[in-house]
Amino acid sequence: MLALAALIGSGAVAYADDLQLCHDQSGDAAIVVCTRAIEAGHWSKKNLAVAYTSRGVEWRARGELDRAIADYTEAIRIDPAAYLAFYNRANAYRQKGELDRALADYDAAIRLDPLGYFAFYNRGNAYMQKGELDHAVADYDAALRINRNDADIYHNRAAAYQRKGDRASADADLAVEKRLRR
Repeated sequence: MLALAALIGSGAVAYADDLQLCHDQSGDAAIVVCTRAIEAGHWSKKNLAVAYTSRGVEWRARGELDRAIADYTEAIRIDPAAYLAFYNRANAYRQKGELDRALADYDAAIRLDPLGYFAFYNRGNAYMQKGELDHAVADYDAALRINRNDADIYHNRAAAYQRKGDRASADADLAVEKRLRR
């Protein structure tokens, strides 16, 4: 950091600190520093998208879903490859009950990172909310192909199986969940 500051002036340290703090802080402090980082105008598109995404996470944590969605949307406009912006906007849409919009964003996140098992898991949750149980199970299966050690995926797949009337599969998943939670 000091070498970078020597090359481009002491103001660079403050800008770099703002971006790091924007990512690391939480709550009101994060919103303030993210806003300052965004308004500084000294970032690459990728870093600016990260700042908008980080601020969006904080808006969502405060329950201000429309503000979060606006920040995620701006991050995506700036960097159409911003996986976390799509993923987080999908979560906000799902939280609002806008399931079709959530599914579209989960689809985009999965296209950008096919190994991001949380996107499969949460898309499965959105399908569960819609009552599309076969799609939910398929997404939980995909998430488990990537990460076989997440008890929550087994729990939710068990719930989908249970709603489908497949008690044997539900019981098997609940047994795995129990073992993983020990």
